Amino acid sequence: MKKYIVLLALLVLLSQSFAVLIKAPAVSETSTGYVGVPITIDIKVGKGSGNVYMDTLPLTQLDMQGSARIAYKVACEITGKNPNNYNVYISVRSDVPIVGGPSAGGTMTVGIVSELMNWSLNRNVMMTGMINPDGSIGPVGGILEKIEAAKKANCTIFLIPKGQRYVNYNGKIIDAVAYGKRLGVKVIEVSNIYQALKYFTGKDIEMKKYPQNPKVEEEYKKIMKNLADKILKESNEKYEEVKSEVESTLYPIGYQSIVLEKLKNAKALLNKANDEYLKGDYYSATSRAFNALIQLEYLDKLTKYLNGELELKDYLNEIETQLFKDKEKIYSKNLTYDNFEILLAARERIFEANNYLDLAWKSYYNGDFDSALYYGSFAKLRGDSAMWWLSLMNDSEGDIIDKNKVKYLAQQYLSFSETLTTYVETLFPSIDFSGAEEDIKDAKDAYENGDYLLTIAKCIDASVKAELPLVMIGNETTYIKEYARNKINLVEQYNIVPISALSYYEYANNLDDKITKALYYKYSSYYAQMDLDLIKLEKIKLPKTYEIHGNFLEVREYNNNLVNSVVTSIISVLIGFVGGYMFRKVKA
Repeated sequence: MKKYIVLLALLVLLSQSFAVLIKAPAVSETSTGYVGVPITIDIKVGKGSGNVYMDTLPLTQLDMQGSARIAYKVACEITGKNPNNYNVYISVRSDVPIVGGPSAGGTMTVGIVSELMNWSLNRNVMMTGMINPDGSIGPVGGILEKIEAAKKANCTIFLIPKGQRYVNYNGKIIDAVAYGKRLGVKVIEVSNIYQALKYFTGKDIEMKKYPQNPKVEEEYKKIMKNLADKILKESNEKYEEVKSEVESTLYPIGYQSIVLEKLKNAKALLNKANDEYLKGDYYSATSRAFNALIQLEYLDKLTKYLNGELELKDYLNEIETQLFKDKEKIYSKNLTYDNFEILLAARERIFEANNYLDLAWKSYYNGDFDSALYYGSFAKLRGDSAMWWLSLMNDSEGDIIDKNKVKYLAQQYLSFSETLTTYVETLFPSIDFSGAEEDIKDAKDAYENGDYLLTIAKCIDASVKAELPLVMIGNETTYIKEYARNKINLVEQYNIVPISALSYYEYANNLDDKITKALYYKYSSYYAQMDLDLIKLEKIKLPKTYEIHGNFLEVREYNNNLVNSVVTSIISVLIGFVGGYMFRKVKA
């Protein structure tokens, strides 16, 4: 008898899924204006393959669905869970129609984390704020109305994004903290999801900190110093050569001032490069020298063209021939775990070089010879930079990566970049995201051509550009910088040199513009994450058969929804069988 009771209990437990019920504030539009209303979010997590399902009533806009996917990604990063091992089911219910928005992103992240970790939540806490991919909490609207929603839900603590304490309401500045106090609600600013989790769970959760690896840092410095030595020498010699040409040339009217200004800019870049080299910031020095070389190459070829010493068409043909040879050499290299990052950088740069050459030819045939010279110069130098990166490769062959694994990783990156871009486009409809959309198009083209490495590179470009508005409305770069540095440190724990991540991080440190600085920190964190994904990729066992259809990965071996349905049916039958058997035993 006891064994049947135990079996029944186990089956009941198996047939149920844990769920988190959490309340969030929203704004509803009425005939008298906007009012705050509480909504209910039911979150379940079960075994699956990384899908996020959302059911909303009334219907909400796409930004909430995109926010749910970002929330799941962040939650898995916080908990250390593999997002490909679970499915998330989110149900949103409201008694009245609500205005669409991403403000529940932070709340959904908290709910998914608590579901994954089986933590209980403080029902007296409510939160508003969108979730960013790095875990920071982004600004939202309707702060005062949402404080009222917290009051209606009997919540005593209300979390808002940092920097939104003071609200412009009908031309008046309202202190949200004081406003909440009058309603009996304590309003607290939070800048990231870790701070929010502390109030919801009572647990002092922090981003896990990793130390730098001195050996890896030293190896990075050594690699970049060798490259900087070469590029700075080349650029300084080129400057003296072009300076001599310029001083001995009588330019047509209108050209003299342009030439002198560009020469001055090139010199300023070289001075900056030399200063950064002395500080040990070798990538930053190389980057400045590269930009100087573009200016100098253009001035050199412009001067020769104006003096009748250069045939523009021949110059472009020479570049085209060289780029073809360089591309062949780059693509002839086997992809290994040791050279993955270097080959990715080389392929992306040779791709950009060919794009600039296309622009040069278009300008040439349109009769815009100045632009043709400039784009041609850029194409040549970008092609050279691809070969500079290739020169960093270790000649010894490492373990060759299974192309299907790179294909699998490229599919994940493509899916995420599309989700993120769609998400921010719904948040900022007036902003032009054509740059990110073009990168996604290039990524898809590369994918169709089997160039999965380039797909990943272009997806990273798209994701960073898509996040630009989120960076622009942020109040500080401290968290973004800390996040990137910690990602780099984590990669270094595997004794891997994250060249791209460290390079972008170093470059960001040497920038003055806040937005550009934050953007390069983003690049740094994305490339560090790519290295971590590569580490995981080595351990991934792919399904025996899988196919790519368009933009979707179709797994032939397994169908999780079907498996779940079958398991549920079997459990139901067994419960009925055991229950009936027990009933007959008792009756007997």
